[in-house]
Amino acid sequence: MNVDDLSRIDGTLPNFTIALGALVTVCGGLFLTAYARGWAPRLGVSLAVALCIRIAAVWIAYGHTPRDVASYFQRAGNLLRGGTDPMTHMPHFRWNFLPFMPIVFGAELKTGIAWELSGKIAPVVADLVLVVLLAKLAGADRGRNVALLYALCPLAFLISGVHGQVEPVALAFGVGGYLAARQGRPDLAGVAMGFAIAAKTWPVLLVPGLLRDIPTRHWGRALVGIAAVPLLFLLMIPVVLGDSLPAAVKVLAGYRSFVGGWGWAGLAHVFGWIGTGYAGAGIGPVQRVGSLLTAAALVTTVALLWKRADGVVLTAGLMLAFFAATAGFGVQYLLWPVPFVLLVGDRAGAVFVTLAGAYAATFYMFYEAVPALRGDLDVLLPVASVAVIVTGLTALPRTPYGNRQEGRACCRPDATPASGRAHPEV
Repeated sequence: MNVDDLSRIDGTLPNFTIALGALVTVCGGLFLTAYARGWAPRLGVSLAVALCIRIAAVWIAYGHTPRDVASYFQRAGNLLRGGTDPMTHMPHFRWNFLPFMPIVFGAELKTGIAWELSGKIAPVVADLVLVVLLAKLAGADRGRNVALLYALCPLAFLISGVHGQVEPVALAFGVGGYLAARQGRPDLAGVAMGFAIAAKTWPVLLVPGLLRDIPTRHWGRALVGIAAVPLLFLLMIPVVLGDSLPAAVKVLAGYRSFVGGWGWAGLAHVFGWIGTGYAGAGIGPVQRVGSLLTAAALVTTVALLWKRADGVVLTAGLMLAFFAATAGFGVQYLLWPVPFVLLVGDRAGAVFVTLAGAYAATFYMFYEAVPALRGDLDVLLPVASVAVIVTGLTALPRTPYGNRQEGRACCRPDATPASGRAHPEV
């Protein structure tokens, strides 16, 4: 950003950008230090740190919450409270998911607290739950360090406290499913994953990793739960809300992510070959190509890692492969692999999390908050996304090898960290 950029905004930046930049910088520095030195405080300390950071993020973001959460999610909650399915009564691509989260939004609205605060209760609470789940899933030796890393992670509090997106809720259920699988409870693992998919459709990407951690003879028990929970919420549409099930299924199946701001599709837009958005000039063919590339990348990743990696490592690989292949993208997607990358503990993964956080911070601090800079950022962000993708791909081939000595060692309760580092109390 040069002097001419700043002159277009009267030489000053919004207080929101300055405050959020300070919070991201401090927490990012602490995140890298905690990773390098292996800080491992008690779980209660990490929870307190996570809560304070997220309260600060919510406070800083008041009045700057992105439109999807500030407006569309609120409308989805109000429609649900009025007995109407948001999927079939909101503009296309504004809400294309099952009624589970609108039920949560409705409960948040009933608190009477201003929506920009109440709407972030669920994602912030889910983030705190993730701190606990990651500590348990990482095991006695690495658990405290991983919990602190997630508590400090700028990308995590940007998505939950600043944006207020659904990703932390879906991840809390998904990670909970992995923990249940490791504890030999396939039924509970399946139900937890079912709720993750009901919260937002993308957690279907977590299913291969979950099955990898469940003995084959118990797959049926897990799959029943995975299918039953979304099916119940789907049947709620005609039975409870009185809306058309075929219409809801059509909307659900027809969802497309925003195209033109990320990866190869973003570069195609920068060079003027396609437009941007959910539909429009050249968008349809790009979405179809992106879907085929993504499917191929995911199938290839499963084929390469199934026998060489445990479920957590496989899931980290799937998420990182998704980012390289997809044409559609929302900045909140960057949170998907973070819990799994932190569990793996690979250095390249930590670099990916750091760069992904910097990308998201730039989006929220400048693209969302300083409209005068959007023209430049429409070029900068797609180019920067390539660096994030390359870092992710660098981490991808290394993830299986961090745990090659004992197969599933990264997350067994008695495991030693792949790096071999001790994690002192602080």
